[in-house]
Amino acid sequence: MFASLGEDVYDDYWMYYLTTDMAKALEIPRPYTNLKTYLDYKQRGITILKEHREEIEKLNEEDENIENVEE
Repeated sequence: MFASLGEDVYDDYWMYYLTTDMAKALEIPRPYTNLKTYLDYKQRGITILKEHREEIEKLNEEDENIENVEE
């Protein structure tokens, strides 16, 4: 089913996939269980990141400033 989606999607899907037992051990709900719920999960993540874009960019600038001082 991943053949048409490519290796990047395949790798990302399986990198963060949790079995029921893994999720129970972490005491969290499974983030996704199939490609449809994976898509929903990824879209929620993008929405959250877009909502915090300015904050993320500010944090990035602060990190870059710290790195420049350390050099």
